[in-house]
Amino acid sequence: MRLAAAAAILFIAACGAGSGEGLDQNGLPLGQASADACAGAGAPPAPPPPPGAPLAPTLASIQANVFSVNCAISGCHGGAGAQQGLRLDPGFSAGNLICVHSSQNSALIRVIPGDPDASFLIQKLQGVDGLLGERMPADGPPYLTTATVNVIRQWIQDGVPP
Repeated sequence: MRLAAAAAILFIAACGAGSGEGLDQNGLPLGQASADACAGAGAPPAPPPPPGAPLAPTLASIQANVFSVNCAISGCHGGAGAQQGLRLDPGFSAGNLICVHSSQNSALIRVIPGDPDASFLIQKLQGVDGLLGERMPADGPPYLTTATVNVIRQWIQDGVPP
């Protein structure tokens, strides 16, 4: 009986002995979106903003002012032949970005709601050191302004509202 109790104590003590290396702040493997972050990823699209409306941290505004203008063009991320299978046309962006693994590296997630720093989209737009592939948009420079990227960051931070 004592031997079994001692073995159980040692087993329980060993369970918490990990260093946490390779895990995010939620204990998930790095690069893995949590189920909570992706739970609302299928929200219905919002109507487009009125013409001339300023850029706001919503998918509808980012779609109208950034994706449709700079990304969803022929030869890039528009239409059936979109690069990396990433269509950013209206009606396709959310389903191809939010909680979707990159086709270039499945350890990277294109957009992780609530975590812009871990979102591959932000890395591509900012051109971070060690970037996989080229900075976007591919026809830059000029690239998107810091203010525009910050609105996209805010959209992600806010949980990707439609």
